Amino acid sequence: MQVTVLGITGAVGAAVAEACLARGIPVRALVRDPKKVQPREGLVRVTGDVRDPAALASALEGSEVVLHGVNLPYPDWDPGMLDLTRDILAAVEKTGATLLFPGNVYGLGPDYEAPLAEGCRHEPITRKGALRNRLEAMLAASSARTVILRAGDFYGGGEAWMWHLTHRAVDGGAIQYGGDLGILHGWAYLPDLAETFVRLALRRAELGAHEVFHFEGHVVDGHTWVAAVRDALGAPDRRVTGFPWFWLNFVRPFVPMVRELFEMRYLWDQPVRLDGSRLRAFLGDVPHTPFAEAVARALAPGGA
Repeated sequence: MQVTVLGITGAVGAAVAEACLARGIPVRALVRDPKKVQPREGLVRVTGDVRDPAALASALEGSEVVLHGVNLPYPDWDPGMLDLTRDILAAVEKTGATLLFPGNVYGLGPDYEAPLAEGCRHEPITRKGALRNRLEAMLAASSARTVILRAGDFYGGGEAWMWHLTHRAVDGGAIQYGGDLGILHGWAYLPDLAETFVRLALRRAELGAHEVFHFEGHVVDGHTWVAAVRDALGAPDRRVTGFPWFWLNFVRPFVPMVRELFEMRYLWDQPVRLDGSRLRAFLGDVPHTPFAEAVARALAPGGA
C-alpha cells in the first residue's frame, strides 16, 4: 500500500504520515514548500499546490489511499474548502484510490445528552456545521470509495484547542479552559487517531463505497483535564482561568478568526462526545493511549 497525504504540514496530515512511515508504508506528500517537510526514508515530496490539477495528479500517482488532510482558516471555509474538496474528489475518482477524511462534530446535534452515533441527527446551529455537512455529502455522492472518521478536539500536534489552552502554562502561566469544568468534552489524541486511519486503510477492501466511523477518543470533564495537565507540567497547584471570551468579545467585530471561534463556543457548553461502538466492532482494537499519558506526551517538548 502507498498513501498520498494531502495537507502533511497540518496536524492530521503530519500524524497520519508519521503513522504510515512508522509501519514502513511509503508516503507521497504534496507540498508547496518542500523545506517545511523534513526528508524521511519512505517519504516522497511532490512540489506543488493542491489547486493545480497537474501537481495533484502527480502526488496521487501510484497511491491506493489518499488522506484529505487539507484545511483552511475558518474565515476561508466557504467556498474554499468546498472548492478544494471538489477538486480532490475529482482527482481521486480518476485513480480508483480510497479517500480518507477527518470529520468533526460541527455538523452534528442538537442532541448531546448521550454519546453521538453515526446515525444521529445532523441539525447544526452554526454556518460551519452546515458547511461540514455539505462536505460530507460531497464525499457520500462521490464514485470513489470514501471513509470519514469523525473525532473530537485534536491534541498532540498543531495549534488546536489544547495548544491554545496550555501554551502559556507550559511557560509558567495559568492553565486556561474553554467552558464549564463540570461538562464532558471529547478529545482525540492525534497519534491514536492517525493509527486508526492507517488500520482502516489496511482493511479498506472490507468497507463499502462510503463509510462513516466515530472515534471516541478521550471523554473527560474539565476537572479531569486540568488534573492531567497539572500532572504533565509537574505543577499540582497551577492556577486555572477561563478562556478570555469576555475580552475577545471586544475585538470580535474586527477580527474574522475571533468571530469564527465565538460561533463554536457552544461546544464548550454541551456534553459533546462520540459513540465509538461501530469503529470498535469493525477494528476490534482501537488505538487508545491512556489520557494522562497522552496529555503528558502532548505537553512534553516537541509535543508528540
